[in-house]
Amino acid sequence: MNTLNLSGLPFASMLNSYDDEFVHNHEFYECFYISEGSIYHEINGQTTLLNIGDAVIIAPGVTHTFHRIPGKNCSHRDNMISAELFLNCCNFLDKGIADRLKTNGYIEFFMPSESLALYEQHILSYITSNIIAQRLKFEKNLVTFLLGYIVMPMQKHIMPTNDFQAKCITVINSRFTSHGAVKEVYDELKFNKSYLSKRFKDSFGVTLTEYINELKIKHAAYLLSVTEMTIPAICDMVGIESIPYFHKLFKKYYGTTPRKSHANL
Repeated sequence: MNTLNLSGLPFASMLNSYDDEFVHNHEFYECFYISEGSIYHEINGQTTLLNIGDAVIIAPGVTHTFHRIPGKNCSHRDNMISAELFLNCCNFLDKGIADRLKTNGYIEFFMPSESLALYEQHILSYITSNIIAQRLKFEKNLVTFLLGYIVMPMQKHIMPTNDFQAKCITVINSRFTSHGAVKEVYDELKFNKSYLSKRFKDSFGVTLTEYINELKIKHAAYLLSVTEMTIPAICDMVGIESIPYFHKLFKKYYGTTPRKSHANL
């Protein structure tokens, strides 16, 4: 088993497309993402098939390896981060990331294709900079960029993969808190209702109503956690007219009813 080190550098990054099928750990935090193809990744006795956009951050001392698929190419960008730089970025974003890694050893997350392309542009700017102070700033920005997807996780099943999905998400994000959100989305998208209903279900795996209700309830749960708003006020803010229906939806998604202390019925 190999132990890799940063040779005193705070940050380093490399694109790897071969010679990675060996068991190793490292003295630094490693964050890699798949930029092309697919590969099996083994860590803590678990083997997972990773595809483009799948990313993993690994704590120092945790052993892992890759298993390449015969006949298939795969590239992954490996970002190596010193403990000092990593913890500095965690303190800025979310100290809980370091705690999770201490407990679990690694965190899996996802980066959409647009973000991969943007990160590669940032890497190019970093590599081509000949100003030391600027490179040090780039290093912190690069690490923060990666950790941001743990703080604000991107779910694969809701990422737009075509113009239809992208347009739906844009319209829904601007309308979901309305009392007439479903109708407004139908009107805004200007598709035949039957056609839109079927295509939406085929694309997102749920109905338009289910998708919007989930957004309403998740936003309501956030408001319950960070404000002293009453349940009727929250229902009005997220566009749910019936309080009993709100309780029913809340229990569906969270397995319990909202906290009674927030009720003002």
